[in-house]
Amino acid sequence: MIVAFHLNHLINLKYLAMKKVLYLAVLLISLSATATTPPEISEKVIKAFNETFTEAENVSWQELDNSCQADFKVSEMRVRATYDNDGNLLKTTKYYGEKDLPSNIIAKLKIKYAGKQISGVTEIVTESDIAYHIVLKDEKNWYWVESTPYGSLTLTQKLKRGEPRASGF
Repeated sequence: MIVAFHLNHLINLKYLAMKKVLYLAVLLISLSATATTPPEISEKVIKAFNETFTEAENVSWQELDNSCQADFKVSEMRVRATYDNDGNLLKTTKYYGEKDLPSNIIAKLKIKYAGKQISGVTEIVTESDIAYHIVLKDEKNWYWVESTPYGSLTLTQKLKRGEPRASGF
């Protein structure tokens, strides 16, 4: 009976020790997965960014090969700014809805794509170009339209909308 007690006690101790080791391993793996080193952004870039985007909130930086980019919000608009390593702004990308789209483009969309709803806009500004990538939808289709600042519209893609899935496969 004493032998059975000791054997049972030994098994419980091994179980607890293994449980602690497993818990520690999971903890270390999760900590190493979330512990990333922050990107090293040059002072020139930070200074240029702060001068240009004075109202930026929730800024996060990412290093790229020969540049870096900041993702942030201005008011409720999501924005991405790409800089070279000397602090020169290369490109801005803004994501927004119909209310922020220039009125001349809205007017042309309402004529050419009557009955379609503007689902989202991506505005891309580089040193030499401004482009608007607009997603429209109706009951049956999605439409991807590109626009110049002057409202010249080009349909780049049209896809059928999928049927909503019923719950429970």
